[in-house]
Amino acid sequence: MDDILNMVMAGVIGLVVGGLFMYFATKNKSSKQSVKDVEEKLENYQQEVEGHFAKTADLIDNLTDSYKEVFEHLSESAEKLLTEEQIQNQLVNRRSREVTIKYLKGSEVDETEDPTDPV
Repeated sequence: MDDILNMVMAGVIGLVVGGLFMYFATKNKSSKQSVKDVEEKLENYQQEVEGHFAKTADLIDNLTDSYKEVFEHLSESAEKLLTEEQIQNQLVNRRSREVTIKYLKGSEVDETEDPTDPV
């Protein structure tokens, strides 16, 4: 009977030790899987961020090109549609925005010059 009791005890101890071993083995495997999941999510996020900034850069380039086209159009129109006197009047009226008017005219106006004096 002692032999049977010893066998039962050995079986119970074996089951407990085996159960503990399996618990820790699957827990460790689960941790490794969870680390892989986090690394994969981080990589996906980094790719999304890279894509976001690449698209933003493209959109800003497009916006810059559009502004350039608008300024070129306004410059050409100012030269065609405005007289020199009208341009000088605009410079006087818009002294604080002189850079815009200078760009539209396509020439630089010296700040020390009187814009109303004919050149």
